[in-house]
Amino acid sequence: MSILKFKADYKYLEKVDTRFGDNDIFGHLNNIVYYSIFDSVINRFLINICNYDPFNSNIIAVSPETRCKFRKSLKYPEKIEAGLSSFKIGNTSVIYDISLFKLNEDLACAEGYFVHVFVKKQNMQEKVMIPEKIRKELERISIKP
Repeated sequence: MSILKFKADYKYLEKVDTRFGDNDIFGHLNNIVYYSIFDSVINRFLINICNYDPFNSNIIAVSPETRCKFRKSLKYPEKIEAGLSSFKIGNTSVIYDISLFKLNEDLACAEGYFVHVFVKKQNMQEKVMIPEKIRKELERISIKP
C-alpha cells in the first residue's frame, strides 16, 4: 500500500516548466522526463539553497537508486510544481522524497524516491560525510515519519 502525497507534505516547493520536447508520442511527459525533473530539482536545491558548487567541489553526489510512481499524467505546456524533502539522512547518504504536482492541484501526479551518496570527486568511489551546510538544509526540509 502506498501513501498519497500532498503539496502540504513538503517544506520545499519549486515551480518547473515543461518543455515542448518533453511529450512523447502518447501526448504526455515521457517517463524519463520525470527522472530528469527529479534530478534537476534536487541539484538546484543543492546549488541554490545549500550553496553547493558542483564545478569546484571535491565532493559530488552519485545516485545509485531511483524510482517513480506514476499516478496521473503531466504534459507540455503545463507548469508543474515539485515538492522535495529528505526522507532519511545518513552519514554519507540521503534519501530524497520528491513529488510532482499540477499547479492547481494538491495531490501528487508522480512520487519519486532518489538516493544520493556523497563521494570524493576524484575517484567517485570513496564515500565522504555529507557536507555540513548540505546536512543542515536537508534537516530543515526533512519529513518526520
